[in-house]
Amino acid sequence: MHIKLPDHIEHVLNELRNQGFQAAVAGGAVRDLLMDRSPRDFDVVCSAEAGEVARLFEKTLPIGIKHGTTVVMVGDNRVEVTSCRGSGAGGGWAVRLQEDLLHRDFTVNAMAIDGSGALIDPWGGRQDIAARLIRAPENQAGERFREDPLRMLRAVRLAAVLDFRLDDSLSPAMEECLDLIDSVAAERIKEELAAILVSEHPARGLRLMVETGLMQRIIPEVMAMVGFEQHNPAHINDVFNHSLAVVENVPAQLEIRLAALLHDIGKPATFTMDSRGIGHFYHHQQESQRQTLQILKRLRFSRAVVDKVSTLVGNHMYWLTRPDREAVIRLLIQVGEDNLPDLFTLQKADINGSASFHDSSFIDQAQRIYQKVVDSQAPLNIKDLAVNGRDLMEIGYQADAKLGQALRLLLEMVLKNSVENRKEKLLAAARELLAAP
Repeated sequence: MHIKLPDHIEHVLNELRNQGFQAAVAGGAVRDLLMDRSPRDFDVVCSAEAGEVARLFEKTLPIGIKHGTTVVMVGDNRVEVTSCRGSGAGGGWAVRLQEDLLHRDFTVNAMAIDGSGALIDPWGGRQDIAARLIRAPENQAGERFREDPLRMLRAVRLAAVLDFRLDDSLSPAMEECLDLIDSVAAERIKEELAAILVSEHPARGLRLMVETGLMQRIIPEVMAMVGFEQHNPAHINDVFNHSLAVVENVPAQLEIRLAALLHDIGKPATFTMDSRGIGHFYHHQQESQRQTLQILKRLRFSRAVVDKVSTLVGNHMYWLTRPDREAVIRLLIQVGEDNLPDLFTLQKADINGSASFHDSSFIDQAQRIYQKVVDSQAPLNIKDLAVNGRDLMEIGYQADAKLGQALRLLLEMVLKNSVENRKEKLLAAARELLAAP
């Protein structure tokens, strides 16, 4: 079987071969090529040491050299070139490469393509692709997980991205190594979790996290939702399965899928049942927002992600059941221009993920009103006003909470057409606000 490689990859392979070294493309790129997917990046494994690679190419980056990896730049393309980890034990390059592939995480990532385009597949990766299976080479999952416990979560991520299943041999190995995931840096876990959430099959990945025990170690708060019946005619699913339905019905964007997963995480803690046996979750959005902040900070998500997701979660019950321009403007000011469209999307998915008789047409109406506000070219946030905080401080405001409150009130006035977005008009209104109790 001959596989055509991109020109810049063939250039790297040829340069290494011309200097007397052996080289091949290995890893996930080979899997993607076999599956007619576009590889995100290419990794080359070779018989040269990192220092030798750096001397061979005109432009390299010293990233990962201590791990035997050199980044080679070919035009604008980055290629990671890594020294082969196999010893060969006197058997030459073929044995050395086979040993390197043995220590890869899964068979679907343990294949290579040499400079002639020939597939090298000693551990059955192509067969496992056909079977849609995630399996460790030689079924040595325990050894691979102990080398890097993150591989347990990576198995789940590959299953979600590729719509594969986990081989039965992975379950006992995960059970044995599960506590090792606690030693993995939160930043690395965050990246794998993000990839699961934005995959084509996020619910599959999240269910696997629960089934394998990984969810209990990574986001234990989610486990309270699993099997938690809502005892409410508005919901046909338990809290966890409802949340998965919402995740799968929002776009594949990290922040909104995080919000979909976590929007009801406060329900178990706020559950009450009335005399008729109907369940209620009063103010659960506030408890969900509190837990969301804890979870995202613990997983080292960026401040921007934390702010957006917590805003969506905390406001997901702010339904404009009878929307008009004034109500939409109030909500716009409360959640912000960047968040309101996503809040509408989350709310609609939340409703549609509940009982079938729910009607989300009022959200469509609110979206239409919001679009009219946008089309009117009215200022949608404080930075669009003709005044700023410095202007207000020059007329007597202090750098405190009242300054921010005044700017929000001025924005609301402009959006309601009660004052023009002109500096002199806004300053006059600001003076009146300053004088008010």
